[in-house]
Amino acid sequence: MSPNDQRQLLEALNQLDEQQIPLVLQFIASLQKNIPTIPTSSKTVLERMGGYPQYFLEGSGDLSDRNVRKKIIAEKIRAKHQARHE
Repeated sequence: MSPNDQRQLLEALNQLDEQQIPLVLQFIASLQKNIPTIPTSSKTVLERMGGYPQYFLEGSGDLSDRNVRKKIIAEKIRAKHQARHE
């Protein structure tokens, strides 16, 4: 917690009415009781899902280049066209 946050918290606590202090203490106690424990996993999300799909790993590794994408798309369109007309 930063010193500024601590100062703001102390100022807010000092401005509380005497009737509000027990409520604030109850609230703090409830926060301490309900802290969930986050289970830590040794596997990443991707590993739990089974890894990269195989089609991501196949083919050209440089699909970020527009010319490569255009060439691959054109080849797939030609192959579909030829398959339809054979």
